[in-house]
Amino acid sequence: MSNEVAVFDAKYPENWVVMQNRITQAFREMSIDEKRIIILASPLVRLSKATEQTPIEVTAFQFADLSGIDTHSAYKQLKSASKKLMKRTFVYEDKDGDDTEVQWVIRSKYANGYVSMYFTDEVIHLLKVFDSLNPYTKYLKEDILSLKLTYSIDLYHLAKKYQGMGGFTMSLDDYRKELGTPKSYARINNLKDNAVDAPIKEINENTDINLSYENIKRGRQVVGFKFTVKNKPKPKQVLDSKRDPYTADMFTIDGLNDAQLARITRNQRFKSDYNHLISPTSPINQDPTLWTDEMIGRIKKDPDFFNKKCPIRQYLKD
Repeated sequence: MSNEVAVFDAKYPENWVVMQNRITQAFREMSIDEKRIIILASPLVRLSKATEQTPIEVTAFQFADLSGIDTHSAYKQLKSASKKLMKRTFVYEDKDGDDTEVQWVIRSKYANGYVSMYFTDEVIHLLKVFDSLNPYTKYLKEDILSLKLTYSIDLYHLAKKYQGMGGFTMSLDDYRKELGTPKSYARINNLKDNAVDAPIKEINENTDINLSYENIKRGRQVVGFKFTVKNKPKPKQVLDSKRDPYTADMFTIDGLNDAQLARITRNQRFKSDYNHLISPTSPINQDPTLWTDEMIGRIKKDPDFFNKKCPIRQYLKD
């Protein structure tokens, strides 16, 4: 498998998560924070020539910002989840049909504000090799990271996997196995309340799809579920071609318009102060346009954070 990881597909930008379908079978019993790490690592691995010797860095700011969790607890959660990943293994069937057990992570380093992980070649393969022999599913990073419930990520991945077919059916036993539910979910009410109804509600409220289901019955007994997956209609965008790009609007902070924020993000002192927020392996660090777009978005989302070192207007005076 190690020879295959040199093949990588960069056609999907950094805001897309792309994974082989086999990966969900391998991480079904992970905590939600462990899954978030794999999701955040997906584009970092895919858009680089990563090997077992390549550190994949996830910052606490990224972890908090994209997962919608408290910044003060983000590093603690990130470190704890990465330690759990160090102990995890998964089994895959090799080309000879033999079961092979491997680790997810070879080693991890814990620094001030970020964690560096070195993934095994097998994991790198799952995150960057996509073809007819290695079927995959893709979705926007912001959609899946908006999910907070235990089984929402797994059910969302299933829904996206079968979205092109309009849905899927699954027996109760297969569904429990797919999501890795506990023995207490042998009771249909427990299963539906916690691993079907609640995740569907969260998925419908926060992502790009609408998911519904109906019971499959044999007589009066529920034996499975039939899920229907539909795209949400895209909201109409009102574009004003005459808008002055130097005019402040409702999305500015401290009265600064987008052009001024762009100047700030290009300021060398600003870059020095905040480049630790972006992983060194990220394409954002290699492309000035991606850097500017990313940092403007972060400034707007958390202006207080970017006013801590010094008032953000000060960068305009350099």
